[in-house]
Amino acid sequence: MNFEIINNRGIFEIHGDFTNVHANQVANYFNNLLDRYYEIVICLKQVKHIDCAALNVMQFIAAKAKRRSKVLFVLGKDNSCVNKEFRKHDLTNIFRNDYDSK
Repeated sequence: MNFEIINNRGIFEIHGDFTNVHANQVANYFNNLLDRYYEIVICLKQVKHIDCAALNVMQFIAAKAKRRSKVLFVLGKDNSCVNKEFRKHDLTNIFRNDYDSK
């Protein structure tokens, strides 16, 4: 299973299978970033497969960002496998369409 988090000029891209195997790694990675930065951009466009554990991680990240008054952009609504799972679990509110990389 290929998996990687790439910092592409401030946009944190998740590549590969975002599943329970990598859920703790992703949670710890973004938990640490939310402690240090005001704005975080996560891109899910390169995710090949996502499962319930990954969805729980995304909920955790979004909830922490909200509690800490941080700005969280989650991109990747056009990735059909990701969008399908987010819709199935009623999490599409996490996606943000108003991110503008300058």
